[in-house]
Amino acid sequence: MNGSLTRLDKMRINSKRKQIRKTDVEKERILSVTQTATLLDYVKWIGDFDFDTMPFREADALVLCVASYFEILPLFAEGRKSAKFSECGPLLDAGRARLMITGGDMGNEGIFRAAAESKRFGELDITDYVDKLTTDPPLQFATMCFRYKDKFAFIAYRGTDSSLAGWEENFMISFTRTTAQNMAAEHASLLISPGCDWYIGGHSKGGNLALTAACVLDDEQLGLVKRVFVLDGPGLCPEVFDEKLIQRIDSKTTKIIPEFDVIGKLFEPRITDTRIVKSYRKGIEEHSLASWMVDHGDLSKAAGNAPGSRWINSIVDEWIAPLPLEERAVFVSELFDAMEEEGIRDLQEVSPEYLGNLIIRLSGKSATTRKVVASLPRRMLLDDVEKPKTSQRVRKLFSNKVLITALILILAGLAFILGRNKILDVIAISLVALIAAAEIFVIIRKLIKTKGKMDGLRERLIITAALLALIPIVLIKEMAPFILGSFIFGVLFIALAFISGEQAARETRIFMRVFNVFECILCAVAGVIFLIVPQKFVPLFALILGIVMLSDAAIRIVFCIWYRIKQHSKKAVKVVPDQEQSLY
Repeated sequence: MNGSLTRLDKMRINSKRKQIRKTDVEKERILSVTQTATLLDYVKWIGDFDFDTMPFREADALVLCVASYFEILPLFAEGRKSAKFSECGPLLDAGRARLMITGGDMGNEGIFRAAAESKRFGELDITDYVDKLTTDPPLQFATMCFRYKDKFAFIAYRGTDSSLAGWEENFMISFTRTTAQNMAAEHASLLISPGCDWYIGGHSKGGNLALTAACVLDDEQLGLVKRVFVLDGPGLCPEVFDEKLIQRIDSKTTKIIPEFDVIGKLFEPRITDTRIVKSYRKGIEEHSLASWMVDHGDLSKAAGNAPGSRWINSIVDEWIAPLPLEERAVFVSELFDAMEEEGIRDLQEVSPEYLGNLIIRLSGKSATTRKVVASLPRRMLLDDVEKPKTSQRVRKLFSNKVLITALILILAGLAFILGRNKILDVIAISLVALIAAAEIFVIIRKLIKTKGKMDGLRERLIITAALLALIPIVLIKEMAPFILGSFIFGVLFIALAFISGEQAARETRIFMRVFNVFECILCAVAGVIFLIVPQKFVPLFALILGIVMLSDAAIRIVFCIWYRIKQHSKKAVKVVPDQEQSLY
């Protein structure tokens, strides 16, 4: 970028930096560790320089994208078309400029206020402000244009706020072109015209909108665009957009992501000029623009992405990528239907209680949604997706859920009866060892596939080491196997109670509906007992439970045989009249 700092500029900035250090203890700690500064520092340092003195820089794009997260509708009341950025300060003081962002304020308000009060940003004109939110169709779209005389104009697209509609639209980019993407493209095509340099940018979802808008500009308008800034935004779904569209704007695009990057890796756009920036936050909170670091006016560069984010990205990619577009659409639709059924209208309302109820509701949705949800823990644990079954016989065998459940109950019942004295100990140790073995298998397979590269494996190694360390603890500590086993069985049986309840609600056969209700009650009672039962009563309880399981299995097998005979009889009744009719 142009506008490099002169020696005099650096002296003035260093002077301001010393003043900031004296007044902010937390920032002093951050600065002493990283030797870089925050985006708020940057605004305070460079605020005295207008864009004639210090031309537009990359860090300015970050500041304007932070500003786009504020709802400033009052400035455009009564048909007003333009407002100065400096007017946002009093609006903020009056509590009339709302921050529209998921996750709360992480420093955005301080940056917004400092920018509005500065000479550099306060002189900008804000025009073409649009802010729309609807639920049918799901739409959350906001944008504003920052103009400086006849020098440049910056179109900033807002990222996702906490509205349910906004997040549903985020998920929809995985299988269709969204309303917000169409509006972003139309908005840019209406604005961009000769007379100044044009910049397009956005953060998170806003980055996706900026990318979409730039991709579909005609050649003449694209020639007027000096730079496109995609700030930790997802790319374009390859099944929806032609990948050549990205190649068309690659030379004009800068993609900036934090070290721990998850959002920007979704449908990752292959941009040549991709920067990794440092953040003073940790983990997923690095997604916040306000946490990104600046070093004397330039972005503070990091060496590479954090291993943890690479692991998460590999899981998400291999979870979503194999799904056909139709299944993605069904899953997204039913996921947000379930959230609405739970009364969730804003993601700030979500709590652990909501999440538990949400999972229960999803278990009652279509087979497609249940398969998608169930494949995620499998993907996380085994680093694999479900493979299509090749054998028709195996598929037919496992399609009889009643029979398979009966066989599982027989095995479980025998295990409870024969191993009732050590059932909790054996299960606890076996489960930990099994998970550790699965993780070791995945690590070895990954190392073979990547020829020894450790990318994304650090977290798996830590988990595996912790599991291996847990095995001797469980073996040595006197009460450890009992406590761990009680917890495992308690949670398992309570989960089975929820599943039985959902099956009862869906079952059309009267006998099986009543039977599932009975199982639901039985599993719930068993789960509670396992969580509270004293150790000396476990053998007796395990014996009783084993007998109940075998009885349950016997009833299922009898029902399965009776149901098959009944179905066969119905077919025979239908065939006989036809045969008799053919004789005459």
